[in-house]
This record gives sequence, C-alpha cells and structure tokens, in this order.
Amino acid sequence: MRRLVGGIIRANNAFNFIKDGDKIGVGVSGGKDSTLLLMALKHYANFMKHKKGWNIEIHGVHIVMNYYKNINYTKYKQWLKDNDLKVKFINSTVGDALKAKLSRTGKVQCSLCAKLKKAIMVKEAKKMGINKLATGHHVDDAIETFFMNMINEGRLATFMPDNFFDRNDIHLIRPFILIKESDTIAISKKLKIPVIKHSCPNETTTQRQYVKDFINSNFYTNPKFKASLRNFQVALLNGKQSQLWFDAKGKKKDLLGKSYRNH
Repeated sequence: MRRLVGGIIRANNAFNFIKDGDKIGVGVSGGKDSTLLLMALKHYANFMKHKKGWNIEIHGVHIVMNYYKNINYTKYKQWLKDNDLKVKFINSTVGDALKAKLSRTGKVQCSLCAKLKKAIMVKEAKKMGINKLATGHHVDDAIETFFMNMINEGRLATFMPDNFFDRNDIHLIRPFILIKESDTIAISKKLKIPVIKHSCPNETTTQRQYVKDFINSNFYTNPKFKASLRNFQVALLNGKQSQLWFDAKGKKKDLLGKSYRNH
C-alpha cells in the first residue's frame, strides 16, 4: 500500500489535482484497480491530515448496472467492511438500456455505457457534495489509449490526469496515473480482494483488450524491449522532447490539407 500512496503523492506533485478540502468520490467498479484506489486514497488522506493538516473526504460509489442479474456481492461487501471501506451501492437500469441498444453483432456499446454511468456518477456526486470524481486508470491504461488513438483516429493523444467538466462543475481525476498495472495486480493478490467478475459484458472482447495483449506480448514480455513500459511512460511526460511535424516556423499547424491536397 505504501507503493500506491507514494505513486499518488508523486502524481499530485506533478499534476496538483488533489487539494485541501476536496471531497472525492471514487468510482468503484468492483475490480482491483478502483478498489485499491479507494483504499489508497483513504491512506493518502490520513497521511496528508497528519503531515499538512489537510481535510480530504473519500467516498466510494458503485453503480449496480443490472446487466447480469445473478452477480453476488456478498464476499466483496464483506471485504470492504473488514477493511473499513465505505461504498455506496446505487441501483440502476443501465443494463436494460444497454440491452435495448445492442450493436448489429449483439455487443454492448462501450461509449453508451460510459455515458450512462458518468451521468449517474455526476448526479450522485452533486447530491453528496463531491467536487472531484476519481477513477482507477493507471499508466498502462494511458499507454493503451495512446496506441488506440494513434491506430484508430490518426492522432497522438491519451486521457488527461485531470479533466474539468465545466457543465457539471466537477473534476475527473486519475490518482493512479503513475502506477503500473503490475503493481495493482500484485497488491490486490496480496490483499486477497474478491473482485466482482463479469460485470462488463464486453470484458474480454474489447479492442482495448486486444491492444493490451498486443503491447504486452510484443513489448513488455519481449526481452528485446525491457525498458519499453518505462519509456512509454516517459514519452507521455516528456513534453520538452516531443517532435512532431509543424509548419516551417515551428508552430503547431494542421498540415493534413497540404500533404493530402494532391492525393
């Protein structure tokens, strides 16, 4: 747990997304990353209270999608209770909405699922006086998103550590942004977290899973690229040495029109 709290401290030093007086709602999916984030943020809040006198509130929120009706939360809820972690379980009709909008191939639309859950989370956050929502995305997720945007959209981008939604007046933060997934896997096993499996109908068939497996097999487990994970992370942080194609004066400019004009 010290490793995770240390990662949050480093991330906050870099991005300054947690401040004294924040009331943070953790979107708990029932998986290892979000569950560990809830626990780590609780330890972080206690650490900052002792070190700087900060008052930070941490609240867990879980949306029960009801896509699968037979998910058993008993062991998971008992584990939360044993570790003094409080999570508010919100019943929803997200599952029914997703089933009504299946794709032609019978798959759930990930974008619709995210949109529905976000709306519920923001609504609940407002009720609870929460000013920041936190998700368990780690650096591996950021790298995968970078690859997916490059492959599918032709742009070099990933999600930001801190997003502000002005329409809702709320921040979405990712305190695990400098944490490796291998660390969350090892720590979750050590803590014996009884994660909720199969809560997502697309859990093992998404394009993200394909990209994750591709990067892992071709880079992370390839002895020829032992430093690839660290270097991918450095690339995301290394703004001073980013070199892309700009116009002749070195200014950012859309060159697509010029380069494709005669094609």
